[in-house]
Amino acid sequence: MDNAKPRDVGMDPERVDHFFRTVERKIEEKWLYGGSFLIARKGRIAAAKAVGFADPERRRPLKADDIYCLFSSSKPITSTLLLMRVDRGELRLTDKVADVIPEFAVAGKRNVTVANLLTHTGGFPTFPLDWPLPQWGDWDGTIARICAVPLEFEPGTAVHYHGITAHWIMGEIVRRLDGGKRSFEQICADDVYGPLRMKDSHMGVRKDMRERWIPLRALDRESVPYPLALLDAFDLPELQTAAIPGGGSRSTIFDMARFYQMWLNGGELDGVRLLSPAIVDLATTNHTGDLEDRLFELLRVMNSWPHIPANRGLGFWIRGSGIFPTYFGAVASPRAFGHAGASSIVTWADPARELIFIGLTAGLIDESRSILRWQQLSDLAHACVVD
Repeated sequence: MDNAKPRDVGMDPERVDHFFRTVERKIEEKWLYGGSFLIARKGRIAAAKAVGFADPERRRPLKADDIYCLFSSSKPITSTLLLMRVDRGELRLTDKVADVIPEFAVAGKRNVTVANLLTHTGGFPTFPLDWPLPQWGDWDGTIARICAVPLEFEPGTAVHYHGITAHWIMGEIVRRLDGGKRSFEQICADDVYGPLRMKDSHMGVRKDMRERWIPLRALDRESVPYPLALLDAFDLPELQTAAIPGGGSRSTIFDMARFYQMWLNGGELDGVRLLSPAIVDLATTNHTGDLEDRLFELLRVMNSWPHIPANRGLGFWIRGSGIFPTYFGAVASPRAFGHAGASSIVTWADPARELIFIGLTAGLIDESRSILRWQQLSDLAHACVVD
């Protein structure tokens, strides 16, 4: 993706400047230590800039090409790998997970489908609470532990966000369809990062990434629904080197812009096609109707927010319609799609405006505050478009 002046892609440069002045103000108001931000339109980068610092002591100024932990903004990457197998006829969305992973069928999970995994309607727990974080680096052990968890509700009848578990199962499906010859991180590198020239992305932290890697530091004391101590733990050495399909990718604003441009282009970028336009359209459609996400219901009640539909596509959040707190901005078009990463990250694309926004920040904050912060900044990114 090449660079463009904002006016060349129908954006107001004064509004772009206002966006970054607002980020500076949010830093002073303690909504983040700093971050790297990118706004692209019509396949060209109109603005890419780092603001602020990586740490509360203001010792490490951030750079535009710094590398961040994506947390749950990793999920669309894993989902893409799964959808590529569907697109090639190796798997059907209606197939049972247990058809590929027979041991997953225990404890009532025999009828969980591939589509249930992608829409967070699988009905099994988001975390095996008795599986400590240092063991997440044990791929086979983690898969076995998730396979053993019991069903909580009938698949497809409710949405309950899978913070980690469903994407490990997706990764294992991809591995088994691959014949078990490659590790999951190698599949990510070979099948997504490499073809899209996402040179600074990896499922985990490579040794060559460490100079530009931004450490995780909490800004707030507490967070709901995920404790900040849990998120800080992603910097543990055993988790840095682990492949965590639902939250462990590291990347830059530039690499993530390439990923979302591929999706905006109907599955192709620079002559490399990963997906068909048909499956891109299906994946960026809301498949959960007006159902609310049970996990985020807690935030709604705590903050007296209105009803917030889950709006789940196949691996993405979809903006949908209505006025409620949303990471993508209240003015986003209904088909805008993307994902947030716990307390610090948002990545989205709006096909109606041919617009991409990537925000990667330092300073983990309470999730309710993070939603409101991203709603404001996303609305400002949309407001830059004037033609």
